[in-house]
Amino acid sequence: MAAAGGIVENPGGHWLFIFRNGRWDLPKGMAEPGENPESTALREVREECGIRQLDIGYPLPPTYHIYPLASSDQWALKKTKWFMMGTHSPGEIRPQTEEGITHLVWKDPEQLWDVFDNTYENIKELVLYCQQLNKDQKKG
Repeated sequence: MAAAGGIVENPGGHWLFIFRNGRWDLPKGMAEPGENPESTALREVREECGIRQLDIGYPLPPTYHIYPLASSDQWALKKTKWFMMGTHSPGEIRPQTEEGITHLVWKDPEQLWDVFDNTYENIKELVLYCQQLNKDQKKG
């Protein structure tokens, strides 16, 4: 199962988080047939958040998680490819409620304690990685 998503940064340096199914998360989703990871990430962010003007940036480390298959005792492994993304004009953002997304919030990447208290471990590790990249870029 292939999926892709992104950490979206606005002009003020804030990152976009979604609140889906009771947890903080990042926008992502499954690839459509023949779709490359970059196109998947852009499409999913647009669909889940309503942002139209997006730029794909650099790739980030992938994450992996397992989930149970419906009506089965089997499990599936899902790899998600991530990208740092940017928007110069986020416009009005809107959650894709039919996907269980109830809130979209721009957050200061240095003030994510509430996210870390209620997110998935692989998302937390990805965000911590990106925070460190930010610190390293600011140093020089």
